[in-house]
Amino acid sequence: MTRQEVWNKVAERLRGDFGRLLEVRDVRRVRRVAGDAWNVTVVLHGDGEDFHVADVTVDESGAMAPVITAAHVIESVRRAERASLVSPPPDELAGFGDDDDDDDEPLLEMLEMLEEPVDVRITAAISRGDPASLREARELLPRQLTDHETRGATLLTMAEVELRLGEKGLARGYIEAAAREFADRFDLPLLEKAATLSLDVLGKDAFQGSPVHVLLDQARSRLKPLETLEGARSFANLSESTRRRIEMNAVIRTLAPEEMLVVEGEPSRAVFVVKSGLVGVWLEKPSGGSWMVRCCFPGWLLGESSVLGGEGARCTASLRAERISEVWIIPAPALREIMNEDLAFAQRIAETKQLHRIDSFFSMHETMGQLDVQVRDEMLSCIQRLETFDDETILLLANQIPEVACLVARGSIALFEEGKPDKPLAVVEADSFYGVRDTIHRIAPSVTAIARPGTTVAFFDGGRLAKLCERSPENVIAVLERLG
Repeated sequence: MTRQEVWNKVAERLRGDFGRLLEVRDVRRVRRVAGDAWNVTVVLHGDGEDFHVADVTVDESGAMAPVITAAHVIESVRRAERASLVSPPPDELAGFGDDDDDDDEPLLEMLEMLEEPVDVRITAAISRGDPASLREARELLPRQLTDHETRGATLLTMAEVELRLGEKGLARGYIEAAAREFADRFDLPLLEKAATLSLDVLGKDAFQGSPVHVLLDQARSRLKPLETLEGARSFANLSESTRRRIEMNAVIRTLAPEEMLVVEGEPSRAVFVVKSGLVGVWLEKPSGGSWMVRCCFPGWLLGESSVLGGEGARCTASLRAERISEVWIIPAPALREIMNEDLAFAQRIAETKQLHRIDSFFSMHETMGQLDVQVRDEMLSCIQRLETFDDETILLLANQIPEVACLVARGSIALFEEGKPDKPLAVVEADSFYGVRDTIHRIAPSVTAIARPGTTVAFFDGGRLAKLCERSPENVIAVLERLG
């Protein structure tokens, strides 16, 4: 469904139940393990003022939860009434400007300083180059880390400032962080710049095998173009007849840098395989705009929605060439016909789609989104299986060290204390993790985890998660420990 379709559907439902009393104010796409959904803000429109009633979720089938009732509207009015009875906070700026004229000049200077763009102040401080100015730049630079597009360049600048201040240890950390950002985006020119700086800091002997050197080698090796479709993992080891039929239906398209292949929300009509170059996956942000969550190198398969989502399938992300690139394009009807005859191949495409869904969920997840793409890829590689349970099923027993961690895709997991089988201590809902910390640190939980009927769970291999932590920086371990 598109944003406008969701808006219209909810608005129509509200009109049928409440007339013109309630209105839709905002529609935001959210990434879920089981597929995309939409969060819709519903308000009660008063005299020039909106009162928040509820946020409802609309899934891919159009189902809404929760169903808005009169109780939601009544509670909205009561909240507004309670808020009106609370005294407004004192005006901290009251009397501002009433001081003597002698005090005006410092205040004006302060305001002018605040209005000066941070990047201008940083550039000026670095240009001056004296220790005091470099320390000023050091204090200002972290403010720019919130900009996803320039985060890597900012980290590299932070490293250069620390080197000029004689702090080689801090500089090495910033160089490695910058290199990971550039590797995520497969920005080879800037990755090579980070590698050059790392080489200068570490020396030739220590640079060999260093994290930055490894990232550079991996990026270069992954950019090798494919000769045939068989080089793509999804199409490897197919029967000769299946491979030939796919190749007969595939055409090659060349994309210029920044040329769009598909746009999120458009009809999904084909499967794509990257032959050469790089294709960026761009997702809409809940707050508006979009950001690139990964670069896909030769061999990546994209556009599975076209063959798995039915005739009305929509693109779940925008795809853009990040440099001159070539892609194989396979029309959905032709590939769907082949999948209907080769069920093992169809299952392979379905599994690829589910991994991409989880990857999108990771990229927008409040905690997982802090990790770079390489770590998220390693997390994906730890997935053992996805399983759906028709009946209540015990997943993890109390007082036993779990061998797996869980991510709930649909349904929920109930947690029960020993000797209390009737009422759960807690419930792990969809899009939530359970058991990651216990699995990593080999801790036996005191509760039993039971999947409720209709629940789908992604299981992560505990041993591989533990090894991932052993070779990861402390910030990665901290992120994984917070999951669930």
